[in-house]
Amino acid sequence: MQTNYAAASKKGRLSLSINQELLDRFEPYKKQVNFSAQAELMLARMLEELENRSWAERNADMLAAHGADIAKTGLAGTEFERI
Repeated sequence: MQTNYAAASKKGRLSLSINQELLDRFEPYKKQVNFSAQAELMLARMLEELENRSWAERNADMLAAHGADIAKTGLAGTEFERI
């Protein structure tokens, strides 16, 4: 997945509450993991998913109409059997 944000941008702060059991389990690995970088990647993935879902919802009518057109007329190029 390609992240769609400037990773080198100015950093902001975010306060999180994390399950203590998870934090305890991460304790032996905390020097191996850059939690800030991992959180940025997770948030970027989550944002991409939310934005994609929002786009699909905003365009649902047009996507359905396009699908209906394809069902009615077929895909372009099928007459050449190249699809």
